[in-house]
This record gives sequence, C-alpha cells and structure tokens, in this order.
Amino acid sequence: MIPELQNVQFEQTEERLKIILPTQNKLLWLIVYSVLMLIWAAGLIWGIVFIFRDVAFSGERYAIVFTIMLLIWLYIWYRLGKILWKQWQYYAARREILFIEPERFIIRRPVSLLGITDAYDMEHVSPFYFSEEESCPGFNYGSRRIYFGQELDAPSGEQLVKYLNGVVFADLDEDEY
Repeated sequence: MIPELQNVQFEQTEERLKIILPTQNKLLWLIVYSVLMLIWAAGLIWGIVFIFRDVAFSGERYAIVFTIMLLIWLYIWYRLGKILWKQWQYYAARREILFIEPERFIIRRPVSLLGITDAYDMEHVSPFYFSEEESCPGFNYGSRRIYFGQELDAPSGEQLVKYLNGVVFADLDEDEY
C-alpha cells in the first residue's frame, strides 16, 4: 500500500515505480556555483582565443610547446567545468525523482531537459535505511553510502524506507534491514 506522504508523488506502472520527492532550493550555493560557472566559461573562452590569437600562429619557435601546454591546461579546465556543471545542476533542481525498476535503481535531479542521473544495479543495492546522522533515507551500493530525499522529515523518511523495502526487498524480514 502506497503511503500518504506530504509533497511526495507516487506513480506505479508494470515496468517501474516512480517517486517524486521535493527538494529545497539552496539559493546561496546556487549563486556560488552560478558565479563559478561564469568564471569557468570566461576562462575557457579566453584560453581558446589566447591560443589561436597570440600563441599558435605567432611564428615564435616556442609556439608549438606553449600551445601544447595551454591545450593540456584547457583540458584540465574543461574537466573542472564538468564538475562545476554537475554541482550547479544539483543545486538548481527543484525535485528528485526515484525510478525503481527490476534491474536498476535510478536517482534523477532534473533541471529542464538537463540534470544529474545516477543509476545503480539492483543486484548491488542494499536494503534501504533511514540514516540518523544525515536524517534522510539511504542505501549502500557496494561500499558507498547513497542518500536521497534530504528534504523529507524523519517520520516521512522512515515511512518511505519501509515502503521501498516492502516493494524492492519483499522477501526480506524487517529484522534483516
């Protein structure tokens, strides 16, 4: 039986269970990561323009080596941007969606068409539990602890954990999780 939780929506089909959880907008972190993304974009554009305008076709004998060094720096800068982009999307998302399928457990934080999607193989997902120190539901995936639903209050989180364990791990007793 689906629990009645405030601001939580459940949709169940034959293929999967979809749970939509609310998230709080952490405006300070969103602003910080937005500023960092603007700095990152300006640095990337400046780096590309600098390479082509001032270095690569300058005719100096050090141009090849310096261009290679700058391209390595731009690659590192690009990788940093991917990390910033993921964090920005995490704080910009207005909801968290859980998809529970027979083979996969998917956590999605959508931002329009973009967003963060993490998929976990159900074979390695442990039974769900309510973490007292994080005050949210979670599970172990191998040796990693994965938390979701941070905006749920403790009673709602515990009800969600009980329901998820009943759906996903129906063959286990409550004592085993």
